[in-house]
Amino acid sequence: MNLFLLLKFFHILLFVFWLGTDMGTYYASRFVIDPKLSGPQRATALQILLGCDLGPRIAMPLIMPTGIHMGKYLGLVKIDSSGLIIVWLLGLLWLTLVLSLHFSKSETLKGKLTRLDFWVRPIIVSVVGGLAVYNLINPTHIIADYISWKLLTVCALILCGLGIRYHLNIFKPAFRQMMMGENLEEANHVIKKKMDDCLPYVYGIWIGLLVSAALGLHLIG
Repeated sequence: MNLFLLLKFFHILLFVFWLGTDMGTYYASRFVIDPKLSGPQRATALQILLGCDLGPRIAMPLIMPTGIHMGKYLGLVKIDSSGLIIVWLLGLLWLTLVLSLHFSKSETLKGKLTRLDFWVRPIIVSVVGGLAVYNLINPTHIIADYISWKLLTVCALILCGLGIRYHLNIFKPAFRQMMMGENLEEANHVIKKKMDDCLPYVYGIWIGLLVSAALGLHLIG
């Protein structure tokens, strides 16, 4: 099978997986904040939300390596084989971190992995974003501007994800209070507010994914 077509298929699949499961996450969140539902029902909706949220978390670390690999195949990204291996290894390490965080049963370990994952993302945004901006000004390693713009778009998606993570961290104590039947009115208010505060970032991710797809298909740029 042609390697480029395989990479292209996987890249498109990651886009579809990311957007589709992100919409599933949003839909489940509407039930999480519904005070008319019982605590167990809302807890089930939260588990569905977290399950759907694994989709974007898997797609995010893999979408850049596949895109860069396709760019090398087309001669639009100047990177040698060792550099490409490093890009894939970093993507797979990030994926391993994401999966370990999701499936870990230890709250202590989960807390450490959460902090690590939170700080890995700004580093990735700084490095990838800096390289993309540099190559837009001086296209030495990324020949096609649309690839640099796609990388900047992915950086924006990562930042949106950080915004969502920030608000959900405040949401968690309120949800625990609601489940324990403590300060129900205040807990429900915080739960709804923090979920609503996530919406601009959610819409930003959807728009960013569509922009990235349009850049890849040369509809824009």
